[in-house]
Amino acid sequence: MSDLEDNADDDLGTITFPGAARPGDQDEPRPFDLADVPSSVEAEDGLPQSEIFESLFLHQHGPAPAGRTWEQTRVQSVSLSTLSRTFKKQDTATAINLLHRRSVLRLDDDLYYQSDDDMLAWDGTKHFLDFFLVVGGSVGLHALLPNKVVDHTFSMALNLCLPTRLFRPKFGKLGFDPTGCMMAIGTGPSSELWLAFAPRENLEDLDIANDVPLLSERVHGDTRLSSSHFRMAVMFLAHALSKNPALSIYVMHPYGTDDDLSAWRIKDISNIYSQTTWDLRLDDVLELHNTIIAEWDDWVAAAPRTWKLDGWLLSRAPVAVACRYGQNQPIAHSNTRTHAIEARNWHAERSYASIRYVSVAIATDIACTRVKRWIEVPNEDIIQEHGVVYDSPDPHIREELDLDDFPHRDPVTRRENNVYDEDGRRIPRLHGKLRRNAKPCGLLVNLETISELFSSYIPDHDDMVVDPDAYAGENASIPSVSIFPQAFLRTMGHIQCNAILPHFAPFISDIRRSTSRRPRTVNLNDDDPLPDEYDLFGDRLDGENGIPPVLIPSACQFYNEISHRIRPSAALHDIQQGRITSALAGAYGNAATKITHNARVRECKTSLPHQRYDNKISLDDVPRALRLENIYIIQCDSLKPEKRNGMSIYKDIIVPLASAWSHPNIFQALRPHICVFASQAFPQVYQWTTFGLTSLLERLWAYQLPLLEAGNKPRHEAVELCSVLERALAYAHTGNARVLAARLMRPLWLIQSMLEQGLPTFAPSVRTTTTINNPITISAADWPTSDNLNVPAIASKRTQVLTYGNDHFEAYKAGFHIELSINKLSPHVFLQYTTQERHCIVIALVALRSYIADVKTLVATAIKKECSADPDEMDVDDGRGPSRDKDRLKSLQKWLTCDHPLGYKDRAYEHLLRCVVIDPNDFSEGLPNTSKEKLSVQDFAARICAMTRVESPTSVAAPLILTAPSTAVFRMAYSRMLKYAPANSPAAAEKCIQRSYIIAANNLQIQHIPWHAPNTAGRGRPSRKAMHNSWVNLGKSIVVDSPSSVAARTNSRSVDMAAEAAKKAQASDARAPWAVESITLQSLPDFFARDCLPDEFSLEQIECSRDPMLTEIYEWVFANFDREKPVHKIALLAGIYFSHVLPDMFWDVKDKPSNDKMVGERSATNAIRNLPWKSNKGTRKGSTWRPQFIAMVPAYIISVYERESPLRDYLARKKAFPGQWNAKNSAKGIGSLNLVRMGLAKARSSRIFKGGAPLADWVLLTNEELAAKSKELMGLLQDRQYGPFKIAVSFFGLDKAVDIGATTGTYTNHPAMTSIALKKRPAPDADSDSEVEIIEHAQHKRHRQ
Repeated sequence: MSDLEDNADDDLGTITFPGAARPGDQDEPRPFDLADVPSSVEAEDGLPQSEIFESLFLHQHGPAPAGRTWEQTRVQSVSLSTLSRTFKKQDTATAINLLHRRSVLRLDDDLYYQSDDDMLAWDGTKHFLDFFLVVGGSVGLHALLPNKVVDHTFSMALNLCLPTRLFRPKFGKLGFDPTGCMMAIGTGPSSELWLAFAPRENLEDLDIANDVPLLSERVHGDTRLSSSHFRMAVMFLAHALSKNPALSIYVMHPYGTDDDLSAWRIKDISNIYSQTTWDLRLDDVLELHNTIIAEWDDWVAAAPRTWKLDGWLLSRAPVAVACRYGQNQPIAHSNTRTHAIEARNWHAERSYASIRYVSVAIATDIACTRVKRWIEVPNEDIIQEHGVVYDSPDPHIREELDLDDFPHRDPVTRRENNVYDEDGRRIPRLHGKLRRNAKPCGLLVNLETISELFSSYIPDHDDMVVDPDAYAGENASIPSVSIFPQAFLRTMGHIQCNAILPHFAPFISDIRRSTSRRPRTVNLNDDDPLPDEYDLFGDRLDGENGIPPVLIPSACQFYNEISHRIRPSAALHDIQQGRITSALAGAYGNAATKITHNARVRECKTSLPHQRYDNKISLDDVPRALRLENIYIIQCDSLKPEKRNGMSIYKDIIVPLASAWSHPNIFQALRPHICVFASQAFPQVYQWTTFGLTSLLERLWAYQLPLLEAGNKPRHEAVELCSVLERALAYAHTGNARVLAARLMRPLWLIQSMLEQGLPTFAPSVRTTTTINNPITISAADWPTSDNLNVPAIASKRTQVLTYGNDHFEAYKAGFHIELSINKLSPHVFLQYTTQERHCIVIALVALRSYIADVKTLVATAIKKECSADPDEMDVDDGRGPSRDKDRLKSLQKWLTCDHPLGYKDRAYEHLLRCVVIDPNDFSEGLPNTSKEKLSVQDFAARICAMTRVESPTSVAAPLILTAPSTAVFRMAYSRMLKYAPANSPAAAEKCIQRSYIIAANNLQIQHIPWHAPNTAGRGRPSRKAMHNSWVNLGKSIVVDSPSSVAARTNSRSVDMAAEAAKKAQASDARAPWAVESITLQSLPDFFARDCLPDEFSLEQIECSRDPMLTEIYEWVFANFDREKPVHKIALLAGIYFSHVLPDMFWDVKDKPSNDKMVGERSATNAIRNLPWKSNKGTRKGSTWRPQFIAMVPAYIISVYERESPLRDYLARKKAFPGQWNAKNSAKGIGSLNLVRMGLAKARSSRIFKGGAPLADWVLLTNEELAAKSKELMGLLQDRQYGPFKIAVSFFGLDKAVDIGATTGTYTNHPAMTSIALKKRPAPDADSDSEVEIIEHAQHKRHRQ
């Protein structure tokens, strides 16, 4: 579709899953918000803003690790004047070298003043309007209409092509939840215009509207209309506009040509989209307003039934909302004539009769200038202007003064003796004489002390009534202050708070008392109902009036006014765009991203972002005042009728609130919390403290630019270090913790340094040079990584995704991981292979991870296109149950979150099946397999190699995805693996690479892969393109259960066809993962031979309590497990069987053999093997949880038997096992005694009952005995009828084996052997109360686990 409306529908119809980019930051106007940050530099792992506040007062404590660490590095001080000289001399070498020192900034007296300095002149007379939000109270366009009948200058640009625009105000009040109901409709006089489809009950019931949370609480969701609701709204507006004979708009079918909204296009039935905007005069807007009021209900009533199924249209009504922000408009001018003109303008701008809420941000600039000297103002001039003067601002204690008896200065302190006028405002008695060309000082907030000001106590007088909620607003809570340090000053910067200063409470109370309406006088004895506005109990309302408060304080933010010059919004701050990183990373793109990349390079060649910032602050008169901005909400329904107009709102509310900052009660409390920089130091302090970073960025760009122009790619490390530098620079200018990429910047010491000391410091691993050649580097061995595969920490993801797309970034990340793995091989994975093989396997893993990401994209894109993206449409019940599209999308989201989406774990196969297969009746067939064939994992690896080899590759076809990033990654991986593959022949090399892919695919549990569409008999070459609805399995079928048992199960309960299909597919896949918990021992022979180990056999099942010894032992076992070794196979089988004997893994004291039976190895071993298996009467945590035993028992056996294990190494050095090892295992019944009981060790003395000395009081089986044991057990596994039972006999003896089979049914007991056991079994003793003993090693007390 090509028309504007259809493009809008397509955009809105895309469902955004977690991690998707936010809509364009640059395209939409946004409010000025300190907490905002552009998407391009918002780190995936950004810090919470609260961590900055905590870093001012909290420090990390604990033992310092070995080697040079952050804590062990000496701290030095550096003066601000030193940084200033370094910058002015452009001494880049010194600035860069400072980045390797832990430096604390020291402020010089000539660059920083105390706020109580006598020579500082303060001014707070300039006020501004920074935000204005108006919400109508009833159906129509009330919020958009001026308070005029005629205005030839009025114009409204109606634009219905903005379906994806978000309603962005973060402060204020709407009176309804904006989720899914805000429609941008264009612009009016200095305002954004919106049509809100608000719930009718919120419009009709003021109490419901007043109870809705404020926008600052941020509890709402996506504000945009759904695609179907947007089309309905456009059709209504087109209908309403077509009623105006002055406009050339027509509508041929008021509800389209079909009840199905997707079956027709708006442009085919109306010309509303014949132009992007329609310029409406005041008469046109009034006509539209009247039409909306008159026809909305009728239009809804006549709408098709299908439009009203979800109830949205019936429950909503259109209300206008007008918003403007960041306009920085001066208000409350001190000039009387200007003041009067402003009041008239406010009166004419809008009629407030039908306005419900007005939200405003009123800002005052506190300016400060250092004077040369003070000149006394004559007393006569003061008396002539003010008449009576007082000695205090407090009307309760002040006294009238005779100025002739009250000197201008205190004779001792030489400070000014303050006097006050009738309103309690200070009257200046000294006039400052300025130096020529004097400039104001730069002001910031003291971040260490400012939070105290928000909890200050305000004295209260009996006749000075203060509303209890005048400070806290609607919901009283502890003020939450967010701090934003500036220029690496750490304790100085900007703040934002969810409340205003409590010092404003008296002023708010005065405004409420003077403007709030009163309820009508009523006769309480009368039977007539009370008026709506009368609340007999006054709950939740304004004082005793029973009226909602006229004025509600909402929030505040304090920041330096220069922010409005350098960043009118977060998205427009040059420093915060990540442009240099984007220019460097673009070299890894393709033809599709080349234009964007070239534009970024040209932009940086012209000037770097920090150079553009330098240009902005180069003017002499840049603003330096401290802007104090409070956000208030005016509830117009509570105003007196005579006050409900623009002039009164301006005079009685706006002006008093603006001028309150200069009142002594407020300013004197605030002044000690202000930081004052000399005019020559501000805003230059930003340049001085960041000069080291900007110097490195300039050198890095100068070094990389020729490489880019030559078509070469910068190293991945260079791109990431550039991103780190740009993020640190962004933090210096904004103080926003969300720009800090923690996983990369913390190991480099940047986060610690910026939060704990202010100035940035690099770790020793980062090397910088003062020459242009490769100015900043870090070795691959020192690069921060995560998980066992050394996945590199990356800071540039957001920049790359938003600039070039996610496919670009995934290819870049995989390439980086491959390059890093070549130089930094993880010491913890695939230890059973040679170093060369390990390199290949890790590279194959990286490539296959990229492939999995592309498969997820392939499936998600196709499913979202096939399904309706409208959540409201999804909720429609068509009589056949919930919407199938909704179910598919939910299943898709679940599948996308699976760790192994191409396997079976975590129900991944089932979720994939539910989203791919359209008809639930087809679930039983499993994933669509058009070719009805299966491949082996070897076939999969061979196809990858054939299509991505360096020489003579075949055409890319399924299962690879031609245009996906992973295809390029596979090619890169193949060329890198050739370095480690055998060089004697190409065939041997490719065989090695294929083997690496097989091992990696098994590790990632890739069980099924996308396939191509079926071949048809039609003309042309058959398609070999990978499809989301065609799959091939990589395993071979085996039979697990007989058909009769399957039928029995399905007949005994309701069938979930998708779940059953998933189980069937998993059972028939020889490579599918499996869990002991989900099978019986009878079916174990079918699973034990699989390529993958049981899910329970993993390190995750064992709690090591962060003990380094235990962690080392267990990690070694799982890293070196080799199922080809007899002892490893025996150990795994023993662990599986041991988990079925639980909790009977202990022994009874009365069964302990006598000492004469423990003489000699054979006798002692037989005596112990005959011990009955009993449970412990005491409660032991974890004694019945099978998964940990399936992991711990094999780990114990392997670590005891393998001479290279850390356990045996410890034994060789200490002649004993580690105490923590003994304690952990003996509490679970795992130890030498049960090894002997299971026939896996031999006893030599009775000391084994107390643990015994390893390899002395008990010994291991010889290699020959192990081989024979393994052959015996594996042979029994081949006996599918009674083999599982006989293995239990081998481990636990006949009696316990029969008992397990009889009580659990996990395997079939051998009839003859069972009868033998039953005949020799003695009658139970009902009075037996023997104790069960838990073996503890002699050198340790018992530990409860």
